[in-house]
Amino acid sequence: MNMVDLPDDGLDLALGDVRTPDGVAGWVRQVAYEMDERRVADLALIAAELVGNARRHAEGPWRVRLLRVDERHVVRVEVEDRSPSLLPVLGRPDDPAAGNGLLLVNRLSVRWGFDHYEDRKAVWAEVPVR
Repeated sequence: MNMVDLPDDGLDLALGDVRTPDGVAGWVRQVAYEMDERRVADLALIAAELVGNARRHAEGPWRVRLLRVDERHVVRVEVEDRSPSLLPVLGRPDDPAAGNGLLLVNRLSVRWGFDHYEDRKAVWAEVPVR
């Protein structure tokens, strides 16, 4: 089966429940098991990277959400944190070690970005279901 069965309002995971990026990747694999195996691996890796970034650079509490976006045939992973002023950076010329995870997210996803709110932000990426 190539579709993922997620509720219309998505699935949430508070990061207090799973403390590591690897734990979040495992949760994604459990939830999205009906997707194409390669796409699940991409989604899990993206989720782990976004969670790692949030834990390293932003204030908690953190939340992970998986959403099915039917009109684009994608699953979106969102990682929300409480640091609205710290925006994601895709690579940094002044520090070759910084931002490389987002380069990976950029490569594995069909789209990625962030939503900025007054008291939080959500960094997200979308992966095709097939």
